[in-house]
Amino acid sequence: MEDIQEELLPFSSFPSHNPKALSIDVELWMMAEERTQEILWTIQPNVGSEWRRRVLISYIQRLIKGHFGTEVRSSPAP
Repeated sequence: MEDIQEELLPFSSFPSHNPKALSIDVELWMMAEERTQEILWTIQPNVGSEWRRRVLISYIQRLIKGHFGTEVRSSPAP
């Protein structure tokens, strides 16, 4: 965990004489990890958002085909 903390903080913020002076309390670290997970659950794609994305892509493809007479294809998501 200490390695991760050191990677997250800019190098200039480390005192050259004592790099461990900025260590984060384990309880605070766990709270930060839990909050990060909550954020990821909120913004990650889900079934509903993927369906809406596909519907929107299909609509835009039909608009382009109807207006310009050309077909636009999308590649599948990785």
